[in-house]
Amino acid sequence: FNRLMETMPGLLPEFGLSLGAQSGELYFGGHDTSRLAAPLEWFSVLHPLDGFWEVAVKAVRLGNLTVDSCPDGCRGIVDTGASRLGVQQSNFEMVQKALARTIPLLGGGCQGPDLEFDLGSLTVKLPVHDYAAGFACEPQLGPLDLDAKEFKGVYALGETVLRRYYTAFDWQGRRIGFAPVAARRVRIGKRAAAATSERTFTV
Repeated sequence: FNRLMETMPGLLPEFGLSLGAQSGELYFGGHDTSRLAAPLEWFSVLHPLDGFWEVAVKAVRLGNLTVDSCPDGCRGIVDTGASRLGVQQSNFEMVQKALARTIPLLGGGCQGPDLEFDLGSLTVKLPVHDYAAGFACEPQLGPLDLDAKEFKGVYALGETVLRRYYTAFDWQGRRIGFAPVAARRVRIGKRAAAATSERTFTV
């Protein structure tokens, strides 16, 4: 990103990511507000020298049930390479057991409350079909093998989160922004080309 800014003086030091079911778009130097259902909520990056885009998580809830109260602090790492929700191995069994309360429906599908990550001014919510699947509605989780002495309460916020929330990255300000994704609309003709001034790439 530094090289891109060097070749394009005046470019806003921010980029954003919007994922769809089959593809996604990466925005440099600004954000396509038509993708947002609400204004961006910004959060400081935790431990920026570690090299991760991560935010503080105050609690993890399943409906009215607190799954992880984060007594030692929790962190959510934005991971575009994770197809499932990642849970630190030391908390994996606890979270898996909580999500296993999901009820299979006759004819297919699952019934259960939203899985929530409380970030403070914004709560990231995942409906049941984002964390449970299959005939038995098994939790769709991936274990994160991290040293429990060094890391506490780590969650990898992968594709399931990125499909529902536009994610913005402030390179200089060391911030991450989230906003619910708006319903996608197809724009045709010159208005589509003129609608945004940032550089857009399909990924």
